[in-house]
Amino acid sequence: MLCLLAGSASAETRGTLRVGLLPLDLESSSDTPLFGEQVDRAVTEYNAAARVFDRRTGTNTAPIDASDLGVSETLAMISPGIEAGSGHFLFRIEAPIGIGSDLKSIGLGLYPIGIQGRVRDIAIYASAGGTASWLDRPGEGDKGGLLTVRAAIGARFSNHVVVELGYSAFALGGTVNNDKLEQMETEMELPAPETVLSAGEARGLFDVSVGLAF
Repeated sequence: MLCLLAGSASAETRGTLRVGLLPLDLESSSDTPLFGEQVDRAVTEYNAAARVFDRRTGTNTAPIDASDLGVSETLAMISPGIEAGSGHFLFRIEAPIGIGSDLKSIGLGLYPIGIQGRVRDIAIYASAGGTASWLDRPGEGDKGGLLTVRAAIGARFSNHVVVELGYSAFALGGTVNNDKLEQMETEMELPAPETVLSAGEARGLFDVSVGLAF
């Protein structure tokens, strides 16, 4: 698709660089796709380990449930990409990189559906597609990912300054540390729950970004 657009006589191809914020508020449950079984396992094993820990130390650890294992994080996003447009059609591919206090991500964004138009010297566009990213937190043993179905509307001012509003109709993601999960089961260790598993899904997440086209 990108090659076809770039090869047409009236095609425009440009590099883009956007920076912005992506608030992640993913709710966890036993029914969370891909993660539901591990959520139940983490809750069961954590509460069992907590009871052993409390008997040994005389403390009183509060039990957890699935809702305690969601993801609440805001990622600072840097998204370099390439756009190709022909007439009113627009295609974009990008590599979103996210950095948060406890999470980091790197992935691929693909927006095969896009339209654009011009109002005086302002180019208005709308795109639809999604992203798939590797998701990780500090330390060893974590495995995770983040998937989003995303649409965006934006404007290019003077062909260079970009402002974009994104809407993720669906987001699913999280991290799992199987080593810590095994340690809870076999050694009754009591790590912080979110370092063992933190996952969930959400609908209707907004993000905003600004950047440059060149």
